[in-house]
Amino acid sequence: MLRLYPNEVFREIEIPDVLKFRYAVSNRGRLISFTNDFRDGNVLKGSKADGYTMFRYVKRVDGKKVLKGFFIYKLVAELFIPKTSEDQQHVLHLDYVRDNDSVNNLKWATHEEMMEHRKKSPHVIKSMQKLLEHNLKSDGRKLTTTKVIHLKKLLNNPNQKNRIKMLAKQFGISEMQVYRIKSGENWGHIKV
Repeated sequence: MLRLYPNEVFREIEIPDVLKFRYAVSNRGRLISFTNDFRDGNVLKGSKADGYTMFRYVKRVDGKKVLKGFFIYKLVAELFIPKTSEDQQHVLHLDYVRDNDSVNNLKWATHEEMMEHRKKSPHVIKSMQKLLEHNLKSDGRKLTTTKVIHLKKLLNNPNQKNRIKMLAKQFGISEMQVYRIKSGENWGHIKV
């Protein structure tokens, strides 16, 4: 039996596919599966995508599995918060916590409002500071002299079989850049 919080209301999610159970979200951001009545439902954790809680399910199309899903915060906003204009296509988390999907924490916004809200996000501010520090240290380059020396040692070691693709991903550069470093076209002044 489902335990309801004070003033918690559940509304059913309209899913275009036929599934074994029915699903609903509450104004507090909780997801449940049920058969006939909300009170007989089971609370689901959902899955995470970049910090956001999601409801995902698998559907078979022509014998292949297709993963489908919905963001919980978007469902809560669609079911519980009326839009004031048609330009409001984005949903904001007012406290910048991505998995706090309570109706009190969500707000419909236009693209411009979303961009302004994003600029004030502590996550964006922190990543911009990290990027600035990195750019100051590396003089705007992805590779530093130390990283190039390490890369050249890996490329010149005959015992170690490193694929160019793996090295490019490891150092955050393109495969072409690795080939150019290997041939000496780029960073040729550094000898190992």
